[in-house]
Amino acid sequence: MPLYKRPDSPFWWCSLGSDTRVSTGTADREAAEEFERTLLRRKWRIEKLDDRAAVAWRKAADRWLNETAKAKKRDRELLVWLNERIGDASVSDVADSDTLEELRKDGLTDGWSQSTIDRMMGTVSAVLHACTRWKYLEHVPVVPMYRPGLDEPRFLTPPELEKLCTHLPMHLCLAVRFAVHSLLRMRAQGRLTWDRINLQERRAWVPRVHQKAKRTFGLPLNDEAIRCLRALRIYGGPHTNHVFTWQGRPIDDFNGKAFADAVRTAKLAPFRWHDLRHTGASWAVMSGVTLPELMMLGDWKDYRSVLRYAHFAPEHARSASDKVAAFGARL
Repeated sequence: MPLYKRPDSPFWWCSLGSDTRVSTGTADREAAEEFERTLLRRKWRIEKLDDRAAVAWRKAADRWLNETAKAKKRDRELLVWLNERIGDASVSDVADSDTLEELRKDGLTDGWSQSTIDRMMGTVSAVLHACTRWKYLEHVPVVPMYRPGLDEPRFLTPPELEKLCTHLPMHLCLAVRFAVHSLLRMRAQGRLTWDRINLQERRAWVPRVHQKAKRTFGLPLNDEAIRCLRALRIYGGPHTNHVFTWQGRPIDDFNGKAFADAVRTAKLAPFRWHDLRHTGASWAVMSGVTLPELMMLGDWKDYRSVLRYAHFAPEHARSASDKVAAFGARL
């Protein structure tokens, strides 16, 4: 019998061949039989008609995860959520404007922000576009996005940073200071290893696989970054491979409870770990660093990304304006 019950599940399960064992998601026998018939039709279309558009979303998503170098932890989390809703639907059914809009509504129902929903829809779009490369689909419809307006970057003043550090354990305090003075993104910072640091030459290297821009990054180390690293070398001990560790293990996510509690206690909320990068960039521009220099310091790929910090240095624009006026006076 293709339909069967498992002792650990209230739902009917469906068995088709040796490679398909899925829950129907229902305890109703008639609904389960309809689910089974749908699967049988899809399996027949794939095997007999080579109808690749009938491939299940779940299989397409798994193939994308195995093949793409861009898949991240967040993509996997979102795909778990998506598979609960569309895992057994065909990719052609998912690539439908009404289905895509329903996914957005489901996100709103679950209390997601518009930016989080856009992140989820971006994952959907990536899988569907991969389906066009695999010839599962001929084209992908426009994936709807909210694209909420970007707020001004959140940053801390030096006194606020000191206040935050007073509420952090030592290993996080050093990590916070290093984040501000290195401008590294959180994942790249967490994966930094001692063999890629040269304290004498005051520089570090980040491999391309750890960088958002996907290029090897040479990181200059200022005095404060050097002080943090020397303290971390003592804190972590001589046998640790990763720079940032807790109880001997590398730190994967700095946005944990200890950081959130410190932000709340210091009355600095809302503030995320990524805002430390904004803090370092804001301080750099206010200290006289030009936007092209900032782009190199923070390894931004797009110049538009650093333009958000232009208002911190209006004197640069004023100097350019004065040059225009001086040129006009000579005419």
